[in-house]
Amino acid sequence: MKKCNDCNIEMIDGVLYGKPKFIDVDHEIDKFYVNIRTGNKKTIFGIQTDEINQVELKVRICPNCGKVELYVNPNDIK
Repeated sequence: MKKCNDCNIEMIDGVLYGKPKFIDVDHEIDKFYVNIRTGNKKTIFGIQTDEINQVELKVRICPNCGKVELYVNPNDIK
């Protein structure tokens, strides 16, 4: 587990929660994602666009000072 840079106390995992502007089949209310460009191109309906890798955004919280830190799993980026 990671320690808080300010307090040197072990941070705890948290869960992001928010109400989406719209609900679709692929989006869960309690999960947030970061889109990372892969550097590749793909074709959708004849139009070339950047290929993206969507990875889950995670959060850690320091129980002492309340610092919130967002991160993604490095294995999900590859």
